[in-house]
Amino acid sequence: MLGLVHHREGGVLWVEGPADAGKSRLLTEAAQEAAVAGALALTGSGTAGGALPPLTPLIDALGPVSTARGTGPGSPYESVRGVEDRLRTLARGRPLVVTLDDVQHCDDLTLRTVSTLTARLSALPLLWVLASRSHLDVPAVEALRCALPAGRTSRLELAPWEPDAVRLLIADLLGPRSGEAEPYLPLLGGMPGAVRQLCALLADEEPGPVRGRGHRAGSGTVARNLVAHRLDRLTRNARDLVLTASALDAALGVRHLCRLLDSRESTVLQPLREVLAAGLMRADEDQFVFAHPSVRDAVAATLPPPLSRSLRRRSIDLRLAEGTSPATLAAEIAEVAEPGDEPALRVLESAARELAPLSPSGAAAHLRRAVDLSRTDPPRRLRLAAKLVPLLWESGEPEEARALAREVLRAPPDAATHARVCLELIRTGGPFPVPHAEAHLRRALHHHDVPLAVKDQLLSTTLLHRLLTGEAEEAGGAVAGSMARARGTHPLNDLTQRTLRSMSACHRQRWTEALAHSEPVPAKAAELDPAHGPALPEVVLSTAWRAALLGLSGAGRAATDLVEEGLADARRRGRPAYLPLWRTARARLMLDGGRLVEAAQEVVAAGPGSRAPGTSAASDAALACVRARIAHHTGDNAELEECAALAEGLLAGDDPQSYRAGAWIALLTAGYRDRALTHQRLAAATDHLRRGFVHTTCVDAGDVVLLVAAALDSGRREVAAAAVDFAEERATLNPGIALFAAAASHARGLFARDAELLAGAAEAHGDTRPLLRARALEDAGACSPEPSGAALSRFEEALRRYEACGAEGDARRVRGRLRAFGVRTLPSAGTAAPAADAGWRGLSGSELSVARLIAHGATNREAAQRLFLSPHTVNTHLRHVFVKLGIRSRVQLARLYAREIDSRGASA
Repeated sequence: MLGLVHHREGGVLWVEGPADAGKSRLLTEAAQEAAVAGALALTGSGTAGGALPPLTPLIDALGPVSTARGTGPGSPYESVRGVEDRLRTLARGRPLVVTLDDVQHCDDLTLRTVSTLTARLSALPLLWVLASRSHLDVPAVEALRCALPAGRTSRLELAPWEPDAVRLLIADLLGPRSGEAEPYLPLLGGMPGAVRQLCALLADEEPGPVRGRGHRAGSGTVARNLVAHRLDRLTRNARDLVLTASALDAALGVRHLCRLLDSRESTVLQPLREVLAAGLMRADEDQFVFAHPSVRDAVAATLPPPLSRSLRRRSIDLRLAEGTSPATLAAEIAEVAEPGDEPALRVLESAARELAPLSPSGAAAHLRRAVDLSRTDPPRRLRLAAKLVPLLWESGEPEEARALAREVLRAPPDAATHARVCLELIRTGGPFPVPHAEAHLRRALHHHDVPLAVKDQLLSTTLLHRLLTGEAEEAGGAVAGSMARARGTHPLNDLTQRTLRSMSACHRQRWTEALAHSEPVPAKAAELDPAHGPALPEVVLSTAWRAALLGLSGAGRAATDLVEEGLADARRRGRPAYLPLWRTARARLMLDGGRLVEAAQEVVAAGPGSRAPGTSAASDAALACVRARIAHHTGDNAELEECAALAEGLLAGDDPQSYRAGAWIALLTAGYRDRALTHQRLAAATDHLRRGFVHTTCVDAGDVVLLVAAALDSGRREVAAAAVDFAEERATLNPGIALFAAAASHARGLFARDAELLAGAAEAHGDTRPLLRARALEDAGACSPEPSGAALSRFEEALRRYEACGAEGDARRVRGRLRAFGVRTLPSAGTAAPAADAGWRGLSGSELSVARLIAHGATNREAAQRLFLSPHTVNTHLRHVFVKLGIRSRVQLARLYAREIDSRGASA
């Protein structure tokens, strides 16, 4: 791996093993070898207990060359950028080796940063040597392990030593006294680190440096006995010093030690020398640490628990008085605090407030502890629980959030807390966890002790939620009257009202006006709070809505930028609850752009059943509509069958939004099931189209064409005529949105069977909507005089465009039309799996797509580009194909595919 670095290439060495297996020693030797070879070695380590600020291991590795220190709000983001920039700068001068020990003790931000940088800096001469405990159930560490760059990562697993090897090591270390260690060998577990520590204690000499914190030796009893023997040999002052130090988790500075002992530096000098000479502690730069964590544990075990807690608490109070950030000390104080500890509650609240923008799960952990500590003060506990509710929602713990909200609502400590919990529940989009939701809202809106800004936001957010869920359909009276009562006393309320006006404009089909109302969203989000504002549910919903409007207006790039930024922010801040919302938005943009394979993958990733703040059954309906549209185009029979069943379920429910979405999905699957739509379902599908949006997803402008086609197929020309009139009126009301004009021409051409009008609509759709353009060309061909060269060329062009998008369901339909002209075509290599190879030899849909392209001569990179996948993903699919088909080469794949699939298609 070091050779790769010297050839200006990066790499990763992942080292695993149990505690005391020698990982730290191996990392030390790797750093030394790197220095001898001319590389710059940077070393860091995770810390047990999570007491240090985020990103400390990487910042410590950079040492004095780094100026990024997480000391203020938002600074961890600056630290991440500073670490990356500094590594890039250092790598220009000479190769780098970064060793990171005890990865399992690193904070989430460090793990995510390492995962990102190992990939992003892979082109630099930078070797990462990462060591972690093996067989851990730590999802974040496992995620990092799986995300390391394939092809550039080597793995080394350290196992316990055999008994004979352990005895040889003891003989080397103890010489003639090696027999003294024999009784303890079964307790060491074959771990070389534990063996060295035992030998050092038996030899009564200071052990060598042991890097890494949080280890636990397998010889705890032996260590305690030996440590107790050593303590008995110390003077009283030296014993007090080492006992005091053992109560603390962190390394110890001389000044802090003196303050704990109420002594001057000169007074502790002699006891400290005695402790160092005994091998119990060692000097590490400007601090003192125990020779090994097991030694600290053994010393601490001799302290009565109340005394240990008292010492730890005194240390925390001293550091707080010195200006240490509460976020840094919150984990420590949470362990030692007792119920009713008011200073501890203030520290935990402050730490949660500081951490919330960066990690809601970490902030929630601090507030959970605060809630537990305040159980002797019910009003205080309920106020803390109210603050905990939104953090639990954001970090993906909805059931716990609802349970706490239910408790607060049943017996609120004050009117303001009651109103804030009502607001958080409205933001989540779900039903209230207690009966009589309207009564709770009225109480919050009319109580004189509730701040005006909270009342305004509660009113606006309630109406926004009702619009999203389809409960408020009126575009005028109710919406306008409610907005008039909200006074806009806060930027967040103003932002919510703008979103309300935008959605209200959509009800009136004033889409240009809707787009104008959504423009201030990014600026308003920054005004609220640069760190926390963009993550508020109202801001997320408004931004997603803005992205949907941009996509509808043809500004696909701007829409994609907003969605990608939203996804990245949700991941960066550890807010999994927002991911389904952004993935649905991304899937829709990919669908509109004709990227069906990627869109289908996003639908799977968004997944049914995941609920984000601001979502409800309406968000599930939005995802279902996107899913059905994809299946409609790809012709995936199994998926279409599931969508048809999903539509029946939505139609059977009471929710009006879901009912309309179910009718629309039924329209999309009607052709697959070869069924005409009833007048009732056509009417509901028309209502779906006229409403304009489902949750934060806009109804596509081209959907009116599908409605016209379905109505004509069902013999309901009056419904088709009304849909055409609607499309033309919408285009007239929104002259600045070209897509509406193209859709109106398409609908009119289809209704009138005007081939030239349809051909013009195809041109108007342009390349930004390839599926709509292909459909217009297909319809133009179907309406052309038969037989004619124009019809043939239009069908062929439509087929080419469908295949480029992976719309195999549409492509099959056009191939059938071409056969009427006597033209036989084979599926293009770039399309999704055709009916002939559907389920071929047990391959999945993704594997079939890859196999099809490779069998027709594409390279892995070409296949990746055409399927919108990474080359690594294509390579993985291809390996699975080889295993399932029992072949070993691309040549064998080409021959087998030609014999079993292409020949079958040619004879069809």
